[in-house]
Order: sequence, then C-alpha cells, then structure tokens
Amino acid sequence: MSQASCRLAIDVGGTFTDVVLVDDDSAKVWFAKILSTPDDPSEGSLAGADEILQRTGLPATAVRDVVHATTVATNAVLEGKGSRTGMITTAGFRDALEMGREARYDIYDLGLRMPAPLVPRQRRMEVNERVDFDGNVLTPLDEAEVVDVLTQLVEDAGIESLAICLLHGYAHPGHEARVAEIAARLFPNLTVSVSHQVSAEVREFERTSTTVVDAYVKPLVQTYVGRLNQGLADLGMPQEASMMLSHGGIGPASDVADTFPVRMIESGPAAGAIAAAHFAREALEQPDAIAFDMGGTTAKISVIHGGEPAITHEFEVGHVHRFKRGSGFPLQISAIELLEIGAGGGSIAHVNDLGLLNVGPKSAGADPGPVCYGRGGTQPTVTDADLILGYLDPAHFLGGDMALDVAAVKAAIETDIAGHLGMSVEQIAWGIHDVVNESMAAAIRAHGAEKGIDLRNFAMIAFGGAGPVHAYALARKLGLRRLLCPFGAGVASAIGCLAALPAVELVTAYFARLDAVDWGAVGAHYRAMHRNGEAALAKLIGGGSEIVMQRSIDMRCQGQGYSVTVPISDGEAEISLTDLNAGFGAIYQNVYGHQPPDVPLEIVGLRARVLTPRPKLEIAPMIDQTGGTALKGRRPVYFEAAGGYVETAVYDRYRLPLGEVFEGPAIIEERETSILTGPDTTFHLDPAANIIIDFKE
Repeated sequence: MSQASCRLAIDVGGTFTDVVLVDDDSAKVWFAKILSTPDDPSEGSLAGADEILQRTGLPATAVRDVVHATTVATNAVLEGKGSRTGMITTAGFRDALEMGREARYDIYDLGLRMPAPLVPRQRRMEVNERVDFDGNVLTPLDEAEVVDVLTQLVEDAGIESLAICLLHGYAHPGHEARVAEIAARLFPNLTVSVSHQVSAEVREFERTSTTVVDAYVKPLVQTYVGRLNQGLADLGMPQEASMMLSHGGIGPASDVADTFPVRMIESGPAAGAIAAAHFAREALEQPDAIAFDMGGTTAKISVIHGGEPAITHEFEVGHVHRFKRGSGFPLQISAIELLEIGAGGGSIAHVNDLGLLNVGPKSAGADPGPVCYGRGGTQPTVTDADLILGYLDPAHFLGGDMALDVAAVKAAIETDIAGHLGMSVEQIAWGIHDVVNESMAAAIRAHGAEKGIDLRNFAMIAFGGAGPVHAYALARKLGLRRLLCPFGAGVASAIGCLAALPAVELVTAYFARLDAVDWGAVGAHYRAMHRNGEAALAKLIGGGSEIVMQRSIDMRCQGQGYSVTVPISDGEAEISLTDLNAGFGAIYQNVYGHQPPDVPLEIVGLRARVLTPRPKLEIAPMIDQTGGTALKGRRPVYFEAAGGYVETAVYDRYRLPLGEVFEGPAIIEERETSILTGPDTTFHLDPAANIIIDFKE
C-alpha cells in the first residue's frame, strides 16, 4: 500500500450510516454499518469513519479522499427545521410561491392541501425594478428601497438567510447581483442565495421555489459540513470531504454548502443509482436494470438503461401527500430520476380505520427503531415481520453486533395487530411483508408504464439493508427473470460514492428560433461553461486534469410551454442541425407519444456537464475460496409458494464457491444484509462475487 492510497465513503441514511474504505492500489475493501444519529448526523459519520480505521488498523493519513452522501438537506425541508428565511422579489410578484401553477395534484380531493411556503408572506418583500425578456431595463433598481427592505427583513423580521428572485433574473442578472452586493455590504453575516446562480433557467415559480429551498437549507448545511470537516481533521485526515450531488457527480463539500446546497438534496439516493449503474455495466451482458434500494425509511427505484441512470431537470421535495407528484416544492436542478416509495425496514404496520392491515408511511427510523432492536420501539415494523418469517437471523444481524429480540416482536404484533384481526402472529408477519412488497410493485409497474418500458426485459439490482430481503418477492411479482445482489449490497450507496465522477452541471439561458440561432454566441456560451466547470473542478482535483464536457440543448415547439433536453456532440465539435432536429423528434416522440407538429422550433437553454474521467472503481471481494463449506445450517423460512415455513439452507456469502450453481430456497447472509431467494430459483456467485439469482422457467 502506497502512502494515502485509500478512499473513504460515508452514506448517512435514515436508520443506518454506511461506511466503505477501499485501497486503490490493492482494491481491498472494508465495510462498516452503524446506527445513524438523527440529532447530529455528523456524529454517526465520524463514528463510522473511526470504526473502520480501528478495524483495519490503518492510519487516517492513508485516506486521500472522503466522499459523503447525506440526507441533511432533505430532512431540513421535510421536518421544517431550516433557517428563518426571507425573500426579495420584483414588485407585484411576492405571491408566486403560493400561486404556483394553480394545478391540483388530485382533482377529486375537496380537502386538498398544498405545502406551506418556506417563506411566509410577511417575510416576502418587493422592490421596484423591472427588466424585460430581452434585457431592457424598464424600471431601474431602486437601491434605497433595497436598503430599506433588507433592514426590515434582518433587523425586524430576524431572518438568517435571504433568497433573491427577480423577474427575468435568470437571463439578465444585473439587478439580482446588485441586490446581493448591497446585502453583503450591509449584513455580511447574512446567508444569501441568488436565483441566477442557483437555477439560471426560465420558469418563474420553479426558479423561485428552488432558490428559496436553497436559502432555507444553506445555513444548516454550512454548519453540518463545517462540523464534518473539523471532525475528519480531528481524526487526522488531511483532506476535506467532497459531496455526492443529486445529478450523480461529486463536488467539494465546502463549495457546495457555500454556493448551492440545494443540489445535494438527493445526495444519498443518487449514490445508490450510481452504484447500480456501475454494477450493471460490470455484471450484466445487457446493462438494463431496475435499481431497487430499500433502506430503513424509504425505497428508491431508478431505471438503468445502457448502464446509465436517467437524468431529470426538475423534481419535488417535501411532499404534503407523500410521494404524490405536484404536492411538494418543485426544484429546478439536474438530478438522477428516482421513484421514492414510503416503504422501508422501519415502516410501521398498523390497522387502519377500515380495519385493514396497512404499512407506512410512518417510520420508526433509527430512534427508537423497530421493536426487535430493543431501543424502545413498540410498534411492529417491516423488519420485525421479516424476523418472524425467518428472513433474518436474530444472532447474526450486523454480523452479530446487534442481537434482535424475537419475543418482543411477537408480543408487539399480537398486541397491536394480530389480536384485533383474529389472526396468528405469523400470518400478520407475512401480511406485512406482502403488503409492502405489493405497494412497491404497483409503484414500479406504474413507473415502467410511464417510461414505456417492458420490465420483463430488465434485471433487478437489489441493495440497501432491506433490499435483498424483499427483492425476490418483488421480482416475482413483476415477472423479472434475473436478480443481482452485488457484493457489498448492504452498503452499496457508499460504494456508489466511490464510483461517482467529479462533475459540475451548468446551464445558461439562451432564447432563439432554431432558424435564427447565433451559433457563434452559442459556442461562446459553451466555452464559458467549460472554463467555469474546469475552475470548479480544480478545487476538488487540482488543475491540469483531463476535462470532458457533455453538451445538450433545451428545445421546444414554438409557443409550447415545456421543453425537452436534446444531447449534442461533446467538446468543441460543430453542432449539426440535422442531428439536432432528429434528436428532438426522437425525444419528443418518447415523451409525448407522437412526433412534434410541423412548426418552428425554439432553443430555450444550453446545458453542460463538465467532468473528469476517473479510473474504473476496482474492488477485490473479501471471499474465502479455500474450500471450506459455505453452508451455515438450516432454519424454517416462510415462502408463500410453499404455503408456509420451509426448512431452508443458510449460506455464508463470503464462503460461496465461484461459479457453482445452487438451488433455492436459500438465505445468503453477509454482515450488512441477508439475501432471500425462493424455491423457484437457482443462484451462483459470479467472478466479482455478485450473487446472480435466476428464476426457473
């Protein structure tokens, strides 16, 4: 091992914090999983980092890179625990947040609720200024009024953070920049988010919402990142952390916290999708897969096509109606497209008002956690049901570091549910397992239909602490034929942090009919984005590294409200109008189900993803191929197809021989998770130590 050859990844989830350490010289890898610390997530992160260093005996100076994924920004929005935020906007537009798109996410719900704005009306202030669509100043900025408004917000309203969102600021940012300058001069300790820096795109409501969320979470994220970096330094690590971003790249954590923390809002789930894409490319002949990441709080689904996850440029956070589109705060940033479902190992089972068994959306989280953890939880959860069904070994959870209490679970299920429904504890446990699987399957079917894909042509890649436990039943419901559980499935999102590339997403507003584009100006914009991206990456990887720029253009039919993003040739290559028209037609067909009408086309924005290639992540699996038996024993395990409990072989994943085909049913145990496979399957270990499960015809 050469000096500073290791990289460390930390992924903070709702229940567990996962840590992965890999030595790039030898490809050796070590895992750790500890309970998260919701009151201060940095405590769990630092404890996990310290634990893995203690376990390996490596000095902190051996770590040259720390990559972090966290839900701290998301949780601030979900729990309403962000900073006290104010907003300055153009006169006449202070109510954009509440007016939104005037759309109803459920047209039949008479009691429909929308999320309360993060900035209440009394802290949304107007200033006289107006710039038109073409950049002409119609009303000069009243700087005296700006000073007065800032004074009211800071000294009277007591704001800690400010969002500046002026009309047409995305394309003509002069007035926004001037307001920010005045704010910095008058109140240097005030945190400021400016819309043309956070989301330089058309669409007033979405841009305003994105900027407000950025301002709302920024002080909290800055404090968190500062505490994390100080803790890493106290451990002896010379480098500050880098942060996993929603678009699947990584950036310097301090820079992200200071400039646009909203871009890390989907940090953890994005890391999981990147991990799944990595495993799809490495292990599947045709790298098309459904990535299924199930942890303690939620399940995340992403579609991997051709070895890459899909990217979207708008999504929502903080849903009032959990995971129902239109009921949250829209964010206009690049992010890996994810389907989130309120189903995790900690999801609480209960009898609803109709007397039916229901699971979620409330979760026991890390504190107190499921009943079986023995940490004060009293309501039965999905993990508790899995324990009763034999899917988990009470003496092997977390490699034996955490004993599970079976008797407490049986008592909780009997008291809370079984007694009310007149059923046995085992019947209720299966009902909990099946209900949560069916809700996930229904959501995946709908997602596949929206994307126009035949799920049967896709494999499933299952990971997360609970994913491999539920993947077999889920794949069976969906009619999938192959299931892959990667080596390190229980900490796969942390592995995704190490597989991600340093990357910066940039967007520039540019408006023109396609037949009147100034291609010289377009080229100048892309060159500027290349320079800006290169400068941003230099903070993470230093200057002189190889830089790649992937380009795309936002286009729409003239007069249409929404655009689609069309990839174009990378680098400095000349843009082909023929290819651009063809690409627009193909994407339009895929999105809307028909070819675009014969009308002029418009360009509304230029996008660039500036990244640096990194050597492929190499991991040498920790498996024992000395010839010892992999069979640990047998225990009763519940299978629906068998109508009850079946005496089932239990295997040690680390001792399975490469290539040998085994018959299901089986439980395959590793420290961070357990893999369940049924009697209608075979499975084997591939050369990279991934478990490949195939359904019999």
